[in-house]
Amino acid sequence: MRWWVMGLVLWGSLALAQDTQAFAVRFEQAWRLVKERYYDTSFKGLNWEAIGHAYRQRLGEVRDWDGLYRLLDEMYGELRDDHSRVLSPAEARRLLSGAQCLPLPFKDQDLLPNATPSNPNTPSPRPAQPANPVSPPSQPSRTPYVTPQVRFTDGVVIVRLNNLVDAVGPSALQEAIRRYEARARGYVLDLRGNPGGLALRMAEVAGIFMRGVPWRIVSRGLGGIPLPTTPFLGRPQTQKPLVVLIDGNVHSAAEGLAGALKNAGRAYLIGTRSAGNTEALTPYCFPDGGVALVAGGVLAPFSGPTWEGRGVEPDLVEENPDKQLEAALRYILHQR
Repeated sequence: MRWWVMGLVLWGSLALAQDTQAFAVRFEQAWRLVKERYYDTSFKGLNWEAIGHAYRQRLGEVRDWDGLYRLLDEMYGELRDDHSRVLSPAEARRLLSGAQCLPLPFKDQDLLPNATPSNPNTPSPRPAQPANPVSPPSQPSRTPYVTPQVRFTDGVVIVRLNNLVDAVGPSALQEAIRRYEARARGYVLDLRGNPGGLALRMAEVAGIFMRGVPWRIVSRGLGGIPLPTTPFLGRPQTQKPLVVLIDGNVHSAAEGLAGALKNAGRAYLIGTRSAGNTEALTPYCFPDGGVALVAGGVLAPFSGPTWEGRGVEPDLVEENPDKQLEAALRYILHQR
């Protein structure tokens, strides 16, 4: 019995040591992505080396993979850009359904002196977007995502999108158009308070109302990269009048969506100027299905200055939130 207990303790110690090594590799992957791929080489005025050192000291507190991902997400939160995140495999499968992510741009053995490219005790690699999304983890994410709201009032379809991360947003909008298009006089897309999200979701929502190449991403070392709607060609799902509601809490891809629809003459914007915080996220896949969302560039119109620091201006300024929707309905109902 004593030998059996000693063997069990030894096995547990070896497993913990292997996990500790794997945790260290994953930490270096996440930290280095920001160091090498973050669009702002000054890291918002922060000392990223010092931040990495401080969080490495906390690796000894980590006991499981969920705890590691919480630590990595907290580290990315130090950037305070309202964009960069680290998602656990469960969060990535739930939020990034249908999205593609890039492979890591470096190898495990390049990160630590004794790191190995694979470890039998690390979680098995899984895609970030399985057919059946799983339930969210017990720990809440930094940004609570809310189900889209759809209403049909006086012949106008009102869709409130609370984020551009979750795939359910574009799906809900498409379903609303299929259901009401024959009876609708127009649409109101309520983006107020939308923190933004993925360029993919932005391109999908824009592609419902227009087609083309309305954006470019100004990225670190690569200049301007054209970004089309999804899909790029063909007829949009609706060409009826569209009003977009915006305010100072509209960020990132939500600003790019509103700005593109306005610049194309496809939508009339009502509300107040958006935040002017238009970093574009690049998703990178970890081997176990976790994803690092790194602000790798700034979203801008295809031609002209970026929205960064300026925001998107509404066509009609309405400071009173209670009157913004009324103004939108009035505008659509007066269209012929």
